[in-house]
Amino acid sequence: MTTKTARINVRLPEEDLRELEAIRERNGLTSVSDVFREAVQTYLHDEAGTWNSDKVSALVPTALMEDVGMFIASGDATDISQAVTLALAGWVEERKRYYLEGKDLLRQKVSEAVEERSAKKGMGRAADRMRVQ
Repeated sequence: MTTKTARINVRLPEEDLRELEAIRERNGLTSVSDVFREAVQTYLHDEAGTWNSDKVSALVPTALMEDVGMFIASGDATDISQAVTLALAGWVEERKRYYLEGKDLLRQKVSEAVEERSAKKGMGRAADRMRVQ
């Protein structure tokens, strides 16, 4: 992998610089630049999934939002955006499963109906033969 570098100057409050220096010491890095580089790489990796996304605006009943707030408070999600994304992902997966299983169920019912129809036709033919004899 080819690496292209560029110098970036960043102004930070003294407190943040002290924290970066402490992180450098704890992680055994050689410079604050290494800490900053690692932080940027981690951020880019962690947030990459959100860059190719759409923003949605929706009216949600207050009672539902209270439940969402309760789940966020209990640690199930970090914020409203994540909670809504998790809920939507769950609903989409449920719908996919329903439609996939629904198709299989429909195929099964059609197959059973065809078998039943064939059996009835067979019994009808047998009854006709018995009447003829």
